[in-house]
Amino acid sequence: MKKRIIGLVVVALLAIGGWQVYRYWDTTYHGVTAYAKVGASQKVASKNDDGSPYRINGKQVYTYEYKHVTWVTTSGQVRHVDFSSLEKTNPQRLAPGTYVKATISQKRVISGPNPVVASALPAKVKAKLD
Repeated sequence: MKKRIIGLVVVALLAIGGWQVYRYWDTTYHGVTAYAKVGASQKVASKNDDGSPYRINGKQVYTYEYKHVTWVTTSGQVRHVDFSSLEKTNPQRLAPGTYVKATISQKRVISGPNPVVASALPAKVKAKLD
């Protein structure tokens, strides 16, 4: 009888743990297509873990940070997800006022963003972005 109860408790704990792992994956890595209008950005110098400047071949590495970005999914859902450009010695800034397309989760930008022309936006998405 004790073995059966212990077995049921173990199975229940595994089920709960599995559900938590799935929820984490779903909110972090399960992405949908979304569009945003680029706003202001800030050029930030990258740093090493110890706080010293991150340099490649003696050149400082930078990234552009985009804060308070409003994304609209193809289904019309609005999400607020910040993102940064890739770290480079001379990163390219996205022009303010242009539109971008990306795959985003509830927590982060998974792939992209890539510039798109306004005519390529779905009508209901463009209405929510403007």
